Amino acid sequence: MTQGRGRVLLLNGPSSSGKSTVGVALQRLLPGPWFLVPVDSISGMRSTVKGEPSDEAAIADMLTRTRLGYHRAVAGLAAVGNDVIMDYPLSEAWRLEDLLDVLDGYDVTLIEVRCAPEELDRRERERGDRPAGLARSQTAVYDHGAFDITVDTTHESAEACAAAIVHALASVPSPKAFERLRHR
Repeated sequence: MTQGRGRVLLLNGPSSSGKSTVGVALQRLLPGPWFLVPVDSISGMRSTVKGEPSDEAAIADMLTRTRLGYHRAVAGLAAVGNDVIMDYPLSEAWRLEDLLDVLDGYDVTLIEVRCAPEELDRRERERGDRPAGLARSQTAVYDHGAFDITVDTTHESAEACAAAIVHALASVPSPKAFERLRHR
């Protein structure tokens, strides 16, 4: 059986901006089945065993391998016709560069999920599972300067943002952000 490639919606924003919640809301609104694949779920699959790296360089290497695997897992799902929602901050330039390569030829819609810094701080404190200041430190998530759709979760609910995304998907101009970024 031959299946076309699935679509990819990449929800990009800092930690605590609402990417996961918007992703869940999108699953309820988009027609057909969609996989929501947050990078945190891939990281959560990794065991924590005695002897795990403890120095910063070894940890950074382990996290890079995890994220490279995440990119390829998303591509694998989409390669066989699955539609995928990525919940992933493009907080390091290499992440975008690798995704541009791995997802070459895929229909990727880049969605910026924005949130006011004060609200990010509040959500981060409420979550309690992230280092204080992480969300504000992820300013590089928008450095690439290209996007297809933007939503702001500061005052809008996840459901309202998801509805805005679904509405905007019908009119995303071509070439999409990933194609523009690939050719610059």
